Amino acid sequence: MENYTLERMLQDLSDGFGLYFDYNNNKYLVFKVNTNCYSQELITIREKSPHAVRSLISLKALKEMFPFMTNIEYASFGTTIS
Repeated sequence: MENYTLERMLQDLSDGFGLYFDYNNNKYLVFKVNTNCYSQELITIREKSPHAVRSLISLKALKEMFPFMTNIEYASFGTTIS
């Protein structure tokens, strides 16, 4: 997804999609919870991982992570989050 932009990602999240992606050698699922608030879930759980399994992140944090995300995949939840 070399042409995938930050704006498109934010629109996809607003349209109710979740996104799986790799970041820092871990796989995550992120979806929109509320305005400027996103839920991030760690999918790759390692035995001695210091990363939180679930956390809320801000729009600012999501924007900072975007350039380093790889292997982005859609996850459909079947509902639109507004």
